[in-house]
Amino acid sequence: MEKPVEYLKNKRLVKHAFKAVAVLLSFTASIVSAIEKRYAFLVCGDPQYHAEKTANPKSLDPYSEEGMDRFIRLAGTFGGGEIPKSLGGGKVPNEFLGMIVTGDLIDSADKNGGNYPAMQKFEWRRFKMDFGLTGKEGRLPYPVYELHGNHDGPQGDTFIIEDIIARNKNRPNVGMVSANGLHYSWDWGPMHLVNLGMFAGSGDKRREGHHYAPRSSLEFLKKDLTARVGSSGRPVILSFHLHPFGPHYDWPEEDLRSFWKLIERYNVIAFFHGHTHGSPPSRTRWDGKSFSRDLEKGVWVFNPDDAGAAKTDPRDPSKGVGLYHGFLYVELVDRAGDDADEFVVRSYASKDNWETHKWGTRWSYKVSIP
Repeated sequence: MEKPVEYLKNKRLVKHAFKAVAVLLSFTASIVSAIEKRYAFLVCGDPQYHAEKTANPKSLDPYSEEGMDRFIRLAGTFGGGEIPKSLGGGKVPNEFLGMIVTGDLIDSADKNGGNYPAMQKFEWRRFKMDFGLTGKEGRLPYPVYELHGNHDGPQGDTFIIEDIIARNKNRPNVGMVSANGLHYSWDWGPMHLVNLGMFAGSGDKRREGHHYAPRSSLEFLKKDLTARVGSSGRPVILSFHLHPFGPHYDWPEEDLRSFWKLIERYNVIAFFHGHTHGSPPSRTRWDGKSFSRDLEKGVWVFNPDDAGAAKTDPRDPSKGVGLYHGFLYVELVDRAGDDADEFVVRSYASKDNWETHKWGTRWSYKVSIP
């Protein structure tokens, strides 16, 4: 039976309406994409690769091997996963800008003699094989931005530090490097990021009464921020190994004061550190005078926990110690409007050497992006 003319007209109208809706949705999606940009990266700390204690290591300590292999596989395939609704929902992006590693890359470079030189070389070789550098050499499919910690050489003078200096010459996106080649900065979108080694301090060598050498990191930071950020108001992220609220023989009080005096004139939106492990990942706040998560103003300080600093318990070889781990998934969200920009940090953690793992906490706050 022939369809009525009115029916055919309505059918065509419906088809045109569907096409119009599809075009509108596509247009809307493009507008949303244009007015909201997300810059995603990962932060971990203290992998502390720990070799077997022999003169010619062939493997890591079993717990270190197990934990780091699982972590690298997880971090390498983390993109595309679902984010729980309780943490904001949505999906992790398929690609990351990179991973920041906040020091203590290996376990043994703060020790001398015996089997340690051989262990150090094996541990460092494993770090580079797993983490890579540009996203092509290792097991992680994105660039790596590491800095050194006390287990990599407390005075910043080991072969590992020399190799970090060499790696900086080929590290993607690096914009400025310190005179000694160790500290460096780079840009991710509107963000300016700086890696400052052990801590931000003046002078090259350890001062009397203090533990660690700053390797002139504060001098570099001042030069870098002046040249690369200036009065632009760009968001700045700083990473170092030590926690700034620790004992003053680790991070000297005079350096901490000079550090705050320098950075308070810039738009510093976050610090990332290592050293304390501190499962699960956590944050506090610093206003130049005190540290507390309850402060109303100041810079947020994030501890990503350790990536895999596990080893056999020396008191009971049938067990492992240091089996709690974590890392951070970080996003800078650049939206249209002056008050809509946001910094979002989500934690991810394990209690059993990465055999199982799950999402933890979501922290977010407004930031300013010019």
